[in-house]
Amino acid sequence: MQPAFRKGYVEIDFRSEPFDSIGALLLRSTRLFFSNLPFLTAVTLAILIPAKLALEIAGYLLDLPNEGLFSYFVRDFGDLIFGALVMPAAIYGLVVNLRTGKPCPAGEALRWGWRQWAKSLWNKFKVEITIMLWSALLIVPGIVAMVRLIFTDTIVAIEADRETEVLQRSRDLSEGHRWRIFLALLPALPISVAHIYATLRAEQYSRWLMVPVDSLFSVLDHWMTVVVLLIYLGLVAPRVTEAASRKAA
Repeated sequence: MQPAFRKGYVEIDFRSEPFDSIGALLLRSTRLFFSNLPFLTAVTLAILIPAKLALEIAGYLLDLPNEGLFSYFVRDFGDLIFGALVMPAAIYGLVVNLRTGKPCPAGEALRWGWRQWAKSLWNKFKVEITIMLWSALLIVPGIVAMVRLIFTDTIVAIEADRETEVLQRSRDLSEGHRWRIFLALLPALPISVAHIYATLRAEQYSRWLMVPVDSLFSVLDHWMTVVVLLIYLGLVAPRVTEAASRKAA
């Protein structure tokens, strides 16, 4: 996958199952998640543990409260910054595994994540603002906005330099598939709820306990990363390989 660094994007030259059956998609996602769990754990914890720990040390030295609205916003902003590095690295490594059948070296994935960090952060920020504004109207518009923009991280990680209008690209890809995407993402809801609950409970005991709890649940959250990636590939990869076959013929 080193050519990706020269080309500025990750080439999808392999076929993926179309996004037809939600049950089959979830089964493939679960298999892919567990087969890449050591890689996902290494990449995620290598960034989140030291970054979150540094943030908590700064809060402790500045005598910031462990709980409260201000602390929540500081941590949420930190998650936005750190996640902008973790997500493209994780997605890159998953694509490498799908393409080669071998685990991706964590260092290579993190280099790709760093390459895409600024673009990833900017687009994550735009997504957060968009969802927040729609959610201010009603819950349902916020959910619709989330589904429309669900491919943002994947597009940044894979299409990279080839795509400048990332949010619009996500809207276009999700068009006509949004109900099925929503249903495919529903099983990840209990993990997200458990993540929030466990983090808040750990925070009540100690800011230092919160760091490993939040980071480990972030690894579990990558199950949804895998689901979204396979939906993306199911919409894009079949068309790519069919076009290549026609060109070769």
